[in-house]
Amino acid sequence: MNIQPVATNGFIARRDSPPGRRHQARTAVMLASVLWCMGLPWSGCASPVAMHRAVLEYDWTVNRIETELLLLNIARTRYHEPIHFTAVSNIAATFDFRVNSGLTGLLAGAPGADSLSLTLGSSAAENPTVTIIPIQGKEFTTRLLTPITEEAILFLGQQGIDPSILFRLVSRGIILEDNDGRQRFLLNQPQRQEGYREFRQRVMHLSWLQSERHLFINRLQFTDGDQRKTGRIVMTNYDPNMLSNNERLALHRQAERFPRNHILVNIRPDHPGGNFPMFGEIKLRSFKTILRFIGQGITEEPEFHVDPDPRTGPVAVNPARTLTIRESRTQPEGAIISAQKRGLWYYIDQESAEGEAFDLWNHEAFDLLYQLYHLTVTDISQIPSLPIAISK
Repeated sequence: MNIQPVATNGFIARRDSPPGRRHQARTAVMLASVLWCMGLPWSGCASPVAMHRAVLEYDWTVNRIETELLLLNIARTRYHEPIHFTAVSNIAATFDFRVNSGLTGLLAGAPGADSLSLTLGSSAAENPTVTIIPIQGKEFTTRLLTPITEEAILFLGQQGIDPSILFRLVSRGIILEDNDGRQRFLLNQPQRQEGYREFRQRVMHLSWLQSERHLFINRLQFTDGDQRKTGRIVMTNYDPNMLSNNERLALHRQAERFPRNHILVNIRPDHPGGNFPMFGEIKLRSFKTILRFIGQGITEEPEFHVDPDPRTGPVAVNPARTLTIRESRTQPEGAIISAQKRGLWYYIDQESAEGEAFDLWNHEAFDLLYQLYHLTVTDISQIPSLPIAISK
């Protein structure tokens, strides 16, 4: 019988070859067996790596969806359009990992050689199903339109957020009260230029006090009759615990005159920063009003530069806009986040011409907006909406 040599990608050994060649063939068989056995657990190594990468990619995608929706809704308010949110409620992904291997031999009819060919391969498939829910209904709408409460401000304030960023974003204005009980309302609204300018100066003063570690945001603790009570939240330039019980009780009763979307402010003359005294209430906005303030500030009601009051110490950064959203006819390069609306691009710079301090402020302001969104949106598992499943 003649055995013909057959060229393959594997090992070739002639049947009539010297013992060394036959030994090479046997070695090939053994090597193929070893590699095939090694291939069995190979999928076990590959699958955790692929799943690890997929989990990170899904997390990045969901975060990007939420941030782009925020930016898109700001653009909607710029055109006085209704806002709308959609949430990713579930991601179900099926992973299929396969490994195949084989050893083939070919025997020809003419003198030649046996041929051995080793094959080893793998495949992976991913089949995700994403479920989204349009966020709507009475509960969500109520939370969207209800002003932020003092409890949220206490929580955010304790995270060390700059009061200038916080109150420029969430405040409708400051109600100041003089010694005679007369009140005036400083609106955080650029169209009301005089009141807006003083509002900005007041929150800059609070920011400077915090930078000097002289600003306190705490709940009042006092005794009323025989009961120990926890009262309303107060912002001061002194430690409220140093006051007498009657003084703390009086402050609590002052705060109780207003609903819980107000925060009592008491900057006293006989304490640090008291040369610019302040007694009154900071009135808080709803989340929808915050978005509208930012969106209409792009072109319709832009904020403007305000210098600090001379009685305020050095202020590190004081941008004209609370949150700077750029508008462009071309797709931006190097933006942190971007969204398109009516043929225009809206985005936030990664690095701007204004410098690092300005960029840090802007990024923190958008991060705060993102946190406020999550504090506002209800538990999506309770939303009475029909979910939409999207399969790859």
